[in-house]
Amino acid sequence: MSITEKISKWLMPFASKMANQRHLVAIRDSFVDISPIIIANSLFILLNALVFSNETVNEFIDLSSLSDLALMVNNGTLGIMTIFVTFLIGYRLASHYISNGKIERKNLSELHAGILSLALAMVMFPLFNEVTPVDSPEPIEVTGVYLQSLTSSGGLFVGIIAALLGTELLVKLSNKDKLHIKMPEGVPPAVAGSFNALIPECLTIAIFAIVTFAVVKGTGQSIPDIIQLIISAPLQTAMESPFGLFVVQSFTQILWFFGLHGQNIVSSVTSPPMLTAIQQNVDAFNAGEAIPNIVTNPWIGMYTLFGGTGAILPLLIAIIWVSKRKDYKNIAKIGLLPSLFNVSEPIMFGLPVVMNPYLAIPFIGVSLVNLTIAYPLTVLGLVGRSVVIPPWVLPPIITTWVTTAGDIPATVLSILLFVLDIFLYMPFVLAANRGMSENIE
Repeated sequence: MSITEKISKWLMPFASKMANQRHLVAIRDSFVDISPIIIANSLFILLNALVFSNETVNEFIDLSSLSDLALMVNNGTLGIMTIFVTFLIGYRLASHYISNGKIERKNLSELHAGILSLALAMVMFPLFNEVTPVDSPEPIEVTGVYLQSLTSSGGLFVGIIAALLGTELLVKLSNKDKLHIKMPEGVPPAVAGSFNALIPECLTIAIFAIVTFAVVKGTGQSIPDIIQLIISAPLQTAMESPFGLFVVQSFTQILWFFGLHGQNIVSSVTSPPMLTAIQQNVDAFNAGEAIPNIVTNPWIGMYTLFGGTGAILPLLIAIIWVSKRKDYKNIAKIGLLPSLFNVSEPIMFGLPVVMNPYLAIPFIGVSLVNLTIAYPLTVLGLVGRSVVIPPWVLPPIITTWVTTAGDIPATVLSILLFVLDIFLYMPFVLAANRGMSENIE
């Protein structure tokens, strides 16, 4: 039995369960639903990095003011991603129950589930937030404001919890006839449906509001802060040792696999020590001294961000090379140019890689393999350490050369790891082909 057949045989039961698990399907499909706006935002990010904010371009014609275009697009897309996803998860989970006959549409509308999910997330967001006014050094506390850090990727955990738990509770309550308000015949279905859902929705909101109020008053922290603390605590411990590198990277990749921006989620913990580490490296390099630190954000990026987190560019090359799936090949060709500049969202959500059981192992594992090889080589001094913070849109390999201030061994290592990643992805791409064929049969 070939390695591809073994992977396919092992993954098929897992893939089947994952493909039919209602909560995971609702999350996965919700991210697929927003992929067009993700791609639109990615294109503007790329345009901003290569043209509007490019110093070389601006020497000939000043386009820097057009950077606001990219900001405007970001505000209307990724800036409110949590709002979109929260609504869609509730909508899709309710659709599952309705289509499977677990609840009648007259008792619960998908739209009501989506709207309620979003309302619950907003209930769980903090009442008061600190903001720093323009041209003011001191932050002030305001109310009636939702921070973009929460409406974008930072609040996804809150939104997912609100949508899944809220919809489950709403379905259970909506199935109880005693909680329905019967309307006379002849009343429009939309009106009748709203009244049917009135008491279940009020009860669900009340339960979430009371629990949120009690937790906030009891702990003195907001729900997003508590969720962040639960995630951050083990990460803080992990970052204190070299082994923490692999723990944090694993966690980052797993979060990305489930559609959550891993780097953004862990950055509140990893950024302070990482920034200190790279600053010490830069100071030592400028002073002609030995470079003290290995693990920095640029160092991780130059060996793992080959076209985006999880080495997306090697995946695309593997797909174009060996895949028989036309849909995979077409999307891979579209994603090549953005991935060349480390914009991976079109592939993450368009292929998708997110929640794709066939790509779970390599997506999470390839970065770890790269770091496992690069770390000891760096410790031994066979390859250079990071001494420059490069622009994140620099293509792979060039990033390594810039980050290490022109270190040839490190650059060669990146090339070798890039090629290795292509071959690591290949059997899983072939397994996805086989899985599609078996599903069709």
